[in-house]
Order: sequence, then structure tokens, then C-alpha cells
Amino acid sequence: MKRRKQSGRRPAFLLILVVVVLAMASLAALNFSRSMLISHASSRFSNARLQARMCAESGAQSVRLFLAYPRMQRLALGGTWNNPAMFQAMNVIPDSLPERRGNFTIIAPGVDEFGNYSSLRYGLQNESAKLNLMTLVQLDELASAGGTASAFAGGDGSADSQAVAGLASDMTAEMAPSLATDILMALPGMTEEVADAILDFIDEDEEPRVYGAEFDDYYRDLQPPYKPVNGQLNSIEQLLLVRGVTPAMLFGYDENRNGFLDQNELTKMNTGIPPGTMPGALPTMSADPEVAQPPPLGWAAYLTIHSQERNMTSEGYERININSDDLETLYSDLVEVLGNEDWASFIVAYRMGGRPGGDGTSPLMRLASMATSDADPDGAMGTQLSALSGLSADNAAPDLSNAEPWTASALSAFDLSQGGSVKFNQILDLYDASVSAPGGQAANGQAGNSPDGSDTGAVFTSPFTSLPLDMANSTPVLMDLLTTVDATAIPGRINIMECPQEILRGIPGLADEVVDQILEARVDGSDSETRNFETWLAVEGYLTIDEMRALLPLVTCGGDVFKCQIIGYMEGDAAFSRVETIVSAAGDLPQIQFFRRLDHLGRGFDITTLGQRFDAGMPGMGLTGAAGAPAMGAGAAMGAGAMPPGGIQ
Repeated sequence: MKRRKQSGRRPAFLLILVVVVLAMASLAALNFSRSMLISHASSRFSNARLQARMCAESGAQSVRLFLAYPRMQRLALGGTWNNPAMFQAMNVIPDSLPERRGNFTIIAPGVDEFGNYSSLRYGLQNESAKLNLMTLVQLDELASAGGTASAFAGGDGSADSQAVAGLASDMTAEMAPSLATDILMALPGMTEEVADAILDFIDEDEEPRVYGAEFDDYYRDLQPPYKPVNGQLNSIEQLLLVRGVTPAMLFGYDENRNGFLDQNELTKMNTGIPPGTMPGALPTMSADPEVAQPPPLGWAAYLTIHSQERNMTSEGYERININSDDLETLYSDLVEVLGNEDWASFIVAYRMGGRPGGDGTSPLMRLASMATSDADPDGAMGTQLSALSGLSADNAAPDLSNAEPWTASALSAFDLSQGGSVKFNQILDLYDASVSAPGGQAANGQAGNSPDGSDTGAVFTSPFTSLPLDMANSTPVLMDLLTTVDATAIPGRINIMECPQEILRGIPGLADEVVDQILEARVDGSDSETRNFETWLAVEGYLTIDEMRALLPLVTCGGDVFKCQIIGYMEGDAAFSRVETIVSAAGDLPQIQFFRRLDHLGRGFDITTLGQRFDAGMPGMGLTGAAGAPAMGAGAAMGAGAMPPGGIQ
């Protein structure tokens, strides 16, 4: 009986054991299920991030495709400035579910009617709207080397010509070295010490500027020491190695680098809290107005090393080089392209006996004089320039009192097979120019004066005059179709239609009232053909023809290298990818010159701003089908009031 009682207790023990085993199995199953759910969620998130990354990279390739079109076709498609139909919420992965729908948006800082960075726009950032540091250095080197002296007409080796060259060299040494520094000084918060240090860091010589620093002066004593680049920079971020350049000055309050001040960034700026500090920090910025404060978006928003323009017509054809050696071929090409025998014949005749319009002062010399006019209250520079102009005119200017207007028939006095001995410095050399026939008589039988004063041939005046109406008719044609160099690209000029006002005010010779007039003209809604080219400043009377000649190497209305901030994103998911790329269309095919990911700085914008494509679940939608469709979302209106039309591409 006792044995039966003991054995009767065993089933209860087994029941408990079974319950424990079931509980452990359930926990294992639960843990496995949770692991699978986490793995699934992680897989979905990784997949969404990969899709967002592919959307962003699709945006970069889309920009390459868009920039492959000639300038006129880009404008017909909406241009690069503010074009939501091409750059906002472009669908790459169509789906009816937002979490599976992938888009990309290309977004950039806008400029208001006063030329200040403001709001946002859906488009590309023209690198020509910034200061090209490498071009500034080249300008300085050219001026410092006395490059002005060789640009005067009538340099025949005589004593007077040598005096002209000597005076030019003296003025160059006195004025030119300040050109690049003066242009940089227009940037907000810039000081002479930092401007000279930047230029010393990238120029090729080892001589420090007045306030600059070279290796022996500063960088050798650092721990660890390093040498200045003394050449081409790889990126603007390398300026952080320059003495006096801090992250706060280079990037300003734009901590997430999205080109726009978010609310927390605005709060820091308005309360004097230094950029980069943690939330809740107390204001520590100096209230002293003499202390340079960080610019809102930093110097990086104003500087570049990439700007270029493709040396092609607006329709994508090769320009005619009017300095080519074969004058007979040049003449036939000009007649075909220009459709005007008077124009074509004068251009080739100029190559044999031409003299540019103006007083004989080189453009670079005049530019240096314009740059120093405000800092020259006694007028010493102007006196020197007048003396220089007088010497040049005495030696080079022909007597135009008996000159006759040029006609195509006058070309019979020229033997084009001999080639040309005169080269064009720029297209504007044609305006108010003159041509001396090689000898004999003019087309009307009258003798004329040559540049040396002897009666060896007639003198003819140019069919291109600096009268506003004449320039309005001819500059759009000449500036678009002709060139003076064989180079495929023109580097580093400033786009006066898109650059912020600080850069405009730094251009030598542009007084503040002229800058204000240019800013007003940029938003007046004009669609004049002359606004496609920088010479509109002279056509509309803001500059004289001589001032325009001086500024022509510095300014443009074009540009074919663009910076793109591309955000690839899934509409109903947190996945995103933000990239910054620079695409150059200055060569035969658009190429990506610079590419980096900015994911670590956050998405930068909310979905409402980036845009949503509720129509992307329809059959046939996607990147190709959506390319011409209107952008969706409330953000489409942003930037609509930002600086528009007037010639902006």
C-alpha cells in the first residue's frame, strides 16, 4: 500500500516538468519570433536606405542628362534656376504605398530681389555665381607679372612706346596686387589678414603678401607643421588649413549644410550663440561691431574652385575663332554664320590692319584703375592712367578725320592669303575700331592715313559702334557665335545674373549705385536677348564700353558647372540619402567632378518640402514619365518669389 501511494505522486511532478518545458519552448519561440521581426524590420530599413541611395544617385545621373542639352534647350525645359517640374519630387520607384515610393529632389538656396541668400528653390547652384579662388590667383599673377604693358596698341619699340610700357609696369606693381584681395574683402566677415592668407595658401610663390602667411611665417611652427598647397585645391574644405579660417567662418550657422538656416540655426544666430554649440548654451558672441561675426551660410556659399563655361554657342555649336590663321576660310565661315558681308569682311580686315576701339589703355590696366578709384582720393592713379592713355594714343591712334565707313567692297584692298598679324584680345575690340588698308587707295579712290602717319592706305571705321542701339543689335550675335580662343572651356568668370550681392559689390569698378541698378534689372522681368550676355551692362548704359572691356574677363551670364544637393527619400519611411555633387558640362559630355554623402548631417528637409507624388502609383509613372509632370506637395511654391527670369538659365 505504501508503494502505491509513492508512485501516485509521480504524475504531478511530470506535469510540472511538462509545463516548464512548454514555457521554455514558448519563450524560445517568442525570442525567435522577435528576432525574426527585428531582422525583418532591419532588412526593410536597409532595403529602404539602399533604395533611397539609388534614388539620390539617379538624381545625379538625371542632372548629367539635363546638362547634356545646349543652353537654349535647358531654358526651354525650364532652366536650372527654379524648375520644380524637373527637380522636385522626381519619382524613381512608383508605388501606390508611400513607404514603397521613392523620389529624389534637388534643392538649393535662393536669392531674393536684393541679392541676399533667402528661402529655397528647386534647381542647381551655378558655380559661376561664386568667386573662383584659382581665377583670382591667376588674375593677381598676371597683373603682378606686368601683363598690362603688352596690351597697348602701337608698341613698336620706339622710345615713346617703351615709356608707355614702363609706366604701365609701374602702375601694375602699384595697383594690381590688391585686386584679388579687394574682391575677397567683399565677403561678409572677411578681413585683410584672412584674405591675404587664403591667397598665399594657394598661389605658387613663397613670398607672403602684406598681411598673408607662408610656410616659414606660420605653418612651420604648427604641431604638426604642414606646407601650404601652393596650387589647385581639392575642395573648399581645405581652406580650414589656412591661418584664420575657422569652421564657424567657413560654414556659418548652416550646421547641417543644407544651404538654408533652419529654425534652431536662426535662433542661434539671432541670440548670438556660436554655431556648433549644444542646445541651451548661453550667448558668447562679441557685441563689438569691429569683431567679424560668422556669415549666416559661411564663406563656402560664396567660394568655388570649379566654375567654367563651355566655349560653345547657345544652341550647342562650335564657335568661330576670329584669331584663326587661315583668313580666307575665316571669311567664308563668317559670311555663312553671320549672314552679313560687311561684318564678316571687317573682321578679317581687322586681322591685317586693325586697331581696337577705345583710348589704347589695356583692359587689365583700366580694371586696376577702377579697382583703386575709391581708395585714391587724390586722383594719382587717374593722372597716371590719363598720361598712359595719352602716350598710347599719340603712338597708336590713327587720324580718323578722313576715315570712311567700312563696306564689304573695301576688302578688295587686302590680300587674305598673306594671313593676319593682328590678334583680337576680346570680341569688344571690334567696337569703335578702325582698319588701315595696306596701301594704295580706298574703295572710293581716296587715300588715307596709316597708324604711323604716312599716306599708305585708307582708314576705315568699324561697322560696330558703341551706340546702345547698335550694340543691342550686334552683341547677342557676336558674343554667341564668335570667340578669340581655341579652348573648349572658359574658366572662372562671375555670373552677374545669379551671384549674391556681396560678390557683385566686390567686382572692381562697380559702384554701389550701379550694383543696386543691376539688382533691380535682374528682377524686372525682361526677356531681352541682350540679357543672355554680360555685355548688356554696356547696352543698357550701366557701364561705358571701356569699362565693359575691362570687366569682360571677370563677368559672364553663363556657366556650365553646377553644384547639386540631391535628397533621395522614401515618402512614407524615414529612409533617405543626401548627397552633394558637382557636375561639369564644360566638356564634350557632362561629368561628375565631385561627389560626397551628407547622410551624417541628416535629411535636411521634411517630406512636405521635398514633395510627394500621389500620382506615382499610376501605370507608366516613374522617372521617365514624371519628368515633365508638375511637382506635387506644398513645397512647390517655395522659392517662386526668389530671383527669377532676367537672363537666368
